[in-house]
Amino acid sequence: MSGFYNRGKMKFIHAADIHLGNPISGIDRKINLPEEVKKQIALATFTAFSNVIKLAVDRHVDFVLFPGDLFDSSQQSAYLYNFLNQQFQNLKEAGIEAFISFGNHDFQSDVENDFIWPENVHAFPKSKAKTFFHDSWDGKRVAITGTSFAVRNPQESLVPLYPSRDQSATYQIGMYHGSQGNSSANNYAPFSVGDLQALNYDYWALGHIHVRQVLSKNPAIVYSGDPQGLDLTETGEKGVYFVSDENDQGGLTAEFVPCSSFVFDSFELSINDQSAISNISDLIVQELLSLNHKKMSLNAIRVNLSASLPEKILDQLTDTSFLDLVNSKTIREKQFLIKMDLNVDQKKDNFNQLEEQYWQAAKNDVFDEQSFNQALLRTFNSNQQFVIRHFTDPNVQAKLMSKAEQIISERIS
Repeated sequence: MSGFYNRGKMKFIHAADIHLGNPISGIDRKINLPEEVKKQIALATFTAFSNVIKLAVDRHVDFVLFPGDLFDSSQQSAYLYNFLNQQFQNLKEAGIEAFISFGNHDFQSDVENDFIWPENVHAFPKSKAKTFFHDSWDGKRVAITGTSFAVRNPQESLVPLYPSRDQSATYQIGMYHGSQGNSSANNYAPFSVGDLQALNYDYWALGHIHVRQVLSKNPAIVYSGDPQGLDLTETGEKGVYFVSDENDQGGLTAEFVPCSSFVFDSFELSINDQSAISNISDLIVQELLSLNHKKMSLNAIRVNLSASLPEKILDQLTDTSFLDLVNSKTIREKQFLIKMDLNVDQKKDNFNQLEEQYWQAAKNDVFDEQSFNQALLRTFNSNQQFVIRHFTDPNVQAKLMSKAEQIISERIS
């Protein structure tokens, strides 16, 4: 791979929101995952970062941009710092520079006192913008401008800190950590696309939003997303953008490149035939494998049931041991189930076998307001008004009707 990309064109990598050291959340500790899988999960952000560095070296890029949240927090271990230093050393040996700005997760980082950086690493200051200049492999002058958060949640836009395009540069790139919008809607360095376009930069490397998206094509204003999903809400492949002017058509083009250690995903399964419940684990396994992920995946499933189930079966399906049963069948493919939600249709198939007209007649008779109140008065005396008020509450009566429907359905089955 290293021989395919030459040094003839200007190239860089846009890698936002590394969140190095993030523990990966949302995985129940009771799930019996293999030890090597647990280790892979624990080291996922480190692996993703190593993949980013390897990509940079393999493709002989000029530099790598890290626009905010390189660290998951401002308090990190010596191991993390030494790991990071080694990775940056790998870049240095390949003649590649790194540019870092700090966002809301790592805003307290003290560049001068906390880190031992190789000289190829450049960090942006707090509360003001700074421009670094870089001469690319093919002799282009590139200006890279950015700033770091001074507080965790700056409510004002940081765009006014940025200078207009430097006319001496072939390309000018902006690094910005924040959210599109206004200060009343989002308190993290809000900006508008128009504000960024007005500065006439060639590329904006955005951070903070963990979903890759292109806000503008001319100039390119891009969120790379994070290179590793951090929980079940961050589904699908994650990675970085490889940006270059290799197409010889002028301007910069961005290519998404996957870098994650594993992926999160979610899917649904609908079961309309109650007899299929006995085979539910195999049905889930089939769905899991049909996702056809090329790497390890951690998945959540929503099972829609159109029929009621006995309480003991529900207990079996909702216990984490059921997830272990499914995972024992997919361990070879490394496709794991880590969460399952059951959605039971209130209109049960078995209940539908009962003539609807008889149920409605019985319900109207039993829950008729006058009949219901008379039954309450026969059951409770005048000193128990709080009980009477409770059962005459419309919400309580609705729950009673639902429970009655459930009991009838279960007895039919």
